[in-house]
Amino acid sequence: MMFKESCFTIKGFLLILMIFVAIGCRQKVDWAPPDFEQKPVVNALIKSGGKISVKVSLAVAYKSQITPEVDNAEVLLYVNGEYAETLEYIGDGFYQSQLEAQEEKEYRCEVTIPGYPTASCSTHIPKHQRIVKFEHINKAGVDEEGVPYPAVKLTFDNVPDKALYYEIVILLVSGVHIYRPELIDIIDPVLLNEGLPIAVFSNELIEGSTYTMTINYASGLYPVQVELRTVCYNYYKFIKQQYLYEQSTSEPFLSVGATSNYNLHSNVENGYGIFVGYSSVKSDIINPNS
Repeated sequence: MMFKESCFTIKGFLLILMIFVAIGCRQKVDWAPPDFEQKPVVNALIKSGGKISVKVSLAVAYKSQITPEVDNAEVLLYVNGEYAETLEYIGDGFYQSQLEAQEEKEYRCEVTIPGYPTASCSTHIPKHQRIVKFEHINKAGVDEEGVPYPAVKLTFDNVPDKALYYEIVILLVSGVHIYRPELIDIIDPVLLNEGLPIAVFSNELIEGSTYTMTINYASGLYPVQVELRTVCYNYYKFIKQQYLYEQSTSEPFLSVGATSNYNLHSNVENGYGIFVGYSSVKSDIINPNS
C-alpha cells in the first residue's frame, strides 16, 4: 500500500511539473535590448597601388533595417603622421582620396560627423612578398565519396625575423566569372596551427626565407590563379573573427549543438568598423586541362 501511494505521489508531481512547463512555454517573454550608443562606423580595405576609399555610416540598434549613410562627414587622411588631404564625398557614404596607397607607409583617418566624437583609425601597408613558384596538382586526393579533388602548391618569400601575416586567395576562372572555391582537407602545418579552414595565417611557424604551402580545394578543373596577400595584423585578426562570426550565425536559433557568438574585430577608436590594408602579387594562370 505504501508503494502504491508513493507511485501516486511521483506521478502527481510529474503531472503538475508538466502543466507548469506547458504554461511557461506559452507565456510571453518581454525582452528589451540593452541601451545602444550610436557611434560612427568607418570601413576601409586599402590595397597597395589603389585609390583609398573610406565608407562612413552610423551604427544602428538591434533589429534596425537601415544603416544610415553619412554625407556630411569630414574625413582627414594622414600619411606617416603628416596631413595629406581631406577626402572627397562621392556618394553612397563613400569618401575617396586622390592618392594611391603605397607599401610600407602608415595611413590614418580622422572622421568627424557633426554631433559625434571624432573617430580615428590607422593601418600600415606591409611590403609584398614574392611568389617563387606556383604549381597545380590535378588530383591531390579523393573525398569520402571517392571524388578526386585538386590542390595548389605555392612557394613564396618570407622574412623569418619579422612578424608577417598572409592570405592566399585561389581564383578559378569559369567563362567570364571568377570565384573562390571552398578549401578542404587542410594538411599544411601552418594552416593547421591557425585552427580554421581558411588560408589566412601568420609566419609564426615559418623559419626559413621561403615556404611551400599546399592547399586542397573542392572544385572541378578550371583555369586557376593564386593571389598572395601580405596583410596587416588587423586584417588577419578581422578575417579570422569574421569566419567564426559567420559560422556562429549560420545555424538556426536553438539548433542542436552549442553555438558561440563572436564579436567582430574593430580597430576604430570612438566608433566601429575596420580600417586595414594589404599588398598583393598574383601568379600566372594555369589551365589544368592543357
